Amino acid sequence: MATLQRSISTSDRAKTKVWGSFTSSLWSVFRKYSDEEHHLHFSKLRRSFNDLELFPSTSQVHEMLMCAVEYGSPCKEDHITFGEFSVLVAELRDYYAINPTSPVPLSLIKIRTEPTLHRRKRRESLANFQVFLGGSCNPTRWRAEIAIPYFKEHGITFYNPQVQHWKPELMELEAQAKQMADVLFFVIDSKTRAISSMIEVAYLVATNRQVIVNVCDFCNSNIEVDGLVLSDREMSDITKGRLILTDLVERNSVPIFADIRNALNCTRLILTEGLHVQGLTLKNGAYPVKYGHLKLGRALLELREAFNSVDSGDDGFLTSKDVCLAYKSCTGEDLDTKWLKQRRRIQNEFVYEEFCSIVTEYRSQTQTPSIFQRVLEQVLQPFRWILSKFITPVVPESYNNDDDVRDIYLGGSCGDLEWRQDVAIPKLRKYGLSFVDPAVHNWDQKLIPIHVALREKCRLLFYVITCDRRSLGSMCEAGYYIGKGCRMVLCIQKIHPECVIANEKLSDSSIRDYNRGREYLRDLASREGVPLFENISEATDCTISLLTDQSSSSSSLPSSPL
Repeated sequence: MATLQRSISTSDRAKTKVWGSFTSSLWSVFRKYSDEEHHLHFSKLRRSFNDLELFPSTSQVHEMLMCAVEYGSPCKEDHITFGEFSVLVAELRDYYAINPTSPVPLSLIKIRTEPTLHRRKRRESLANFQVFLGGSCNPTRWRAEIAIPYFKEHGITFYNPQVQHWKPELMELEAQAKQMADVLFFVIDSKTRAISSMIEVAYLVATNRQVIVNVCDFCNSNIEVDGLVLSDREMSDITKGRLILTDLVERNSVPIFADIRNALNCTRLILTEGLHVQGLTLKNGAYPVKYGHLKLGRALLELREAFNSVDSGDDGFLTSKDVCLAYKSCTGEDLDTKWLKQRRRIQNEFVYEEFCSIVTEYRSQTQTPSIFQRVLEQVLQPFRWILSKFITPVVPESYNNDDDVRDIYLGGSCGDLEWRQDVAIPKLRKYGLSFVDPAVHNWDQKLIPIHVALREKCRLLFYVITCDRRSLGSMCEAGYYIGKGCRMVLCIQKIHPECVIANEKLSDSSIRDYNRGREYLRDLASREGVPLFENISEATDCTISLLTDQSSSSSSLPSSPL
């Protein structure tokens, strides 16, 4: 079927893609970014959505591609068709209209609000700086050459923790400066591993601080750190960690910057105009994200299933009658046959892409609000914040399924130490505790949103950072959920000298960097009261006791994510 569809859905049928005013407006944007075959590469998907005032996250873009390509798209690899694009746009617009709130992790035990600083406390502090310059340090020069001259030019006070002669006495001043700063400015560059900085960014974003995050791309594969070229395996681990960090940050509607000058300009706007980092726009030089927690692609999968079920002959197309039946099977509503007949042009056979466009257009027309509804919407807009206090927001159904709830999420390292199968899982089964094991699947960027959804349906998060893996992504996740205030247990092991990972001996500088990240995570856990261990068996026992000892108290564990 896919072969037949691919031969039909070519540029000579472009005129069948538009079925009304809505798909016409989408087609003008799609054609702007698509190739000569009218296929859109996923790297341009985000910009095309932005043109329509829709702001998906990096993970959501990959999720869209996965839903399209891996479930029978008649398109070439890493591309989507116009019909699929139309469905994805309509789905995201529907969510925007619902205005869903972020699901609350079941493991949450602390409610964090945006920190507010008392003026009296600020006056008494010697660390009265507007911006804290965090992130990559030696041998980087972004502070001295770019950031500091910019802030001096605009009269913005800052604290620079990168000094030539560091003294222990500076620790308290640095901590105060970080605590009191209005904006925490972080650069994750391509000349250092920036392990601790990445963990810190994840933690600070989770605590609702105003964080500007600039992540520099790796320009080539020969990246040097401390005079040594990073191996392909380490580059893969660092890239994975950055992708996980990007998802965690964007999930909170905090944009990721790729240009430090744009990041600096936005920092100035936050300080001078009272903006929040989540309120930055494309005009400000940011790539905003809205509702980064949503799982997308469900509508696309439902249309594919409806199309395939009606196309019983596996011909790759539907008749007009079949289109109406497929529409009803996925929406529960009737499609006006006269409407379809007036717009079907000369053909009576519709491929999957055309079916997607038809459904998108018809639903947009039947759901268009009346003039009275639009006027009422404008009148009620100023009072939405009042109504939201008394009306429970509608949340996507996928977040409300209690059948998905598990006791424990087994996060952390995946490697030679099979701590899950050998230690943790046998003990959990002995006590009848359910769990999620993310290690059963090979890691893939497209699976990040799925793993997050599974993680936040667990009552306790158990992270083990072993001595035989770099575990950068896992440490970012752990730092984030510590910042969120979730019920957690951590087991952190140091990487020992002479460590070998996947037949690759680690350099002294890499061991030092990854252990520094472990120490930072350990310090976070200690300050936030998270149980901390080095022995996996002892940590597992603590995890079990936290759930079994409190199972009789319904108030000790959240029963619902909302």
